[in-house]
Amino acid sequence: MHPAKKSIADHIGSWTIIISAGLSPVFFLPLTQDYYDLNKWLLLIVSVCITIVLWTWRSMTSGHITFTWNTNAQAFGVLALAAILSLLMSSPNRIEALISPFGAGSFLALFLLILLGSTFLDEKSKSTLRWLLYAVVSLTGLIAIYQFFGLSRIAGLSGIPGLAYLSDPLWTPVGTSVGLMTIAAVTIPLLIGEIVERKKQGHDTHMIAAIVMTIAALGGLILTAYQAIPLLVSGMLPYWAAWQILLESWKNLKQLFVGVGAENFLSAFTAGRPTILNMASSWSSRYAIGSSLVFHIATVYGALGLAALTFAFVSLCKGKYPVPVLASRITALLALIFLPPSFPALLLIVILLMVDGHGTVSHRTIPKKPVLLYGVGIAVFIAIAGLVYGLYRVYGAELAFGRSLQALQKRDGTVAYNAQIKAITFNPTSPRFHISYSQTNLALANALAGTASSSAAPEQVKKDRETATQLVQQAIREAKLAVNLAPTNILVWENIAAVYQELTGVAQGADQWTVAAYQQAMQLDPTNPALRLRLGGAYVGQQKFDRAAEQYIAAIGLKPDYANAYYNLAFVYRETKKYLAAAQAIREAIKYVTPGSDGATQGQNELDALRELLTEKEKAILDNANTFQTNEPLIAPSTKKSTTEPLSPLP
Repeated sequence: MHPAKKSIADHIGSWTIIISAGLSPVFFLPLTQDYYDLNKWLLLIVSVCITIVLWTWRSMTSGHITFTWNTNAQAFGVLALAAILSLLMSSPNRIEALISPFGAGSFLALFLLILLGSTFLDEKSKSTLRWLLYAVVSLTGLIAIYQFFGLSRIAGLSGIPGLAYLSDPLWTPVGTSVGLMTIAAVTIPLLIGEIVERKKQGHDTHMIAAIVMTIAALGGLILTAYQAIPLLVSGMLPYWAAWQILLESWKNLKQLFVGVGAENFLSAFTAGRPTILNMASSWSSRYAIGSSLVFHIATVYGALGLAALTFAFVSLCKGKYPVPVLASRITALLALIFLPPSFPALLLIVILLMVDGHGTVSHRTIPKKPVLLYGVGIAVFIAIAGLVYGLYRVYGAELAFGRSLQALQKRDGTVAYNAQIKAITFNPTSPRFHISYSQTNLALANALAGTASSSAAPEQVKKDRETATQLVQQAIREAKLAVNLAPTNILVWENIAAVYQELTGVAQGADQWTVAAYQQAMQLDPTNPALRLRLGGAYVGQQKFDRAAEQYIAAIGLKPDYANAYYNLAFVYRETKKYLAAAQAIREAIKYVTPGSDGATQGQNELDALRELLTEKEKAILDNANTFQTNEPLIAPSTKKSTTEPLSPLP
């Protein structure tokens, strides 16, 4: 701090940072689709906006510019620069990239928090913030213990509407088990250091408090790790796969330097997904984050982002620190390198850097010229006002979308429909909103068509059909808007394909558009056998059995134990009277389902029926099988055909 009496701005600034930073690990709001990271991100942005305003006020009234300049500020400054360059040069959707937990908005805010926010913290406020963090982290440990023993279920809290998430034994206000484990592991060395230090000083009260907090944090860490690590090992993206995905994305020269964009990791995953992942138990999983912060940053921000992150890692452990602080930083470094990225964990690490970091506080004297001071003040006010308005629009959209999801759970289509319209009005750039809105329009059209068919009044039937037609057209328009907003995102193409497929037999040309959409999806996700299965189903609906068989065989080539691919192939062969091939295919399907399951029984019954259609020679060819098991149910392809007159031609 500049050696002067603390002003009102200083007091407000310090308490703003203490409260917002200290409470950030447990801050969440069950009002949006994402309860956790989005709301923690909003808290960060709001606190930084307040900090900027107070810093400007203090600078104008004191005549001094004060900021913290150390390796931590430099490291996050470089990360922010890499994120901004990637935003401008690589991100398909800049709004989504800005509000991404690891987007440009986050890193710029963290940089400003270190640069400007640190100047509001003197030793007393740092101590207050430190102990508040200790208390909050220990609270997360107590919650983890509480959840582990199912006390929320015993108390009946999880049965209360809106509190269903409490039924999860791994629920934590941090948001993820990885985040909880990281913040606990990073904080525990500091708490142990406090115990040792307070014992030396004879401060028994503080020592006992630190002991209790350590036990709570350690207990939460152990119980969470006991439950979460097996799930993490089986469910996370393997490091070798993340490495191959990174190398594949770096084959593009622009992506080598600035990455694929903060919001676009999923696109990189689908484009570079190794085929061998299809043999894993989690083969159908898609990942929007990397295996670790290193892989994630290198993929979304390229070599520039990786260099900036390396600089940040070096700065993390650079300098002479007490053993507890050094142990905490090494733990943080290991978590960032080896665990999936966690925004709350990164935020806590930055806050601890502010509290325990050593750096120079720079002072610059500025002339007290009214024109200059008022000009700077007005410029900052306009910038902050614009940012606040943008936050209002973005977060208002998220709140509306959250209400729509709650309404859909209650099967209230009207409320969901109106809430989705409001979400799109507030933020028309989010493909998620357009995808959901297209699906809602289609569901309402289907519901209306069902009631219209049984209506006795011809005028009402005509009106309902017109409304259904409008809903269908709106569903298509919204699906196409989502594609335009995120053309490399596999989800938008799957959605538009599903919309067209649902309209097969109802709207002219829907079958061709379905095929075209699935073909585009396969270009973005070439090693995904499920897309081949769906495209095959589209061909079955068109009675193009040869093409369907080609897709099912291709799916089997990508995933040799794909029971449904064999089952659907058997269906196609049966339809084309290739009974031996059908029996061979369904025999293979049975190999890959759990013995004694409904799927196994279903498959065996169909195999027995097919055997009755075979010659003795064909039966002899058929009789041979190996065994392999999976829990996948058998689902036949849809044979939906045109049974009604078209509503309207598709665009």
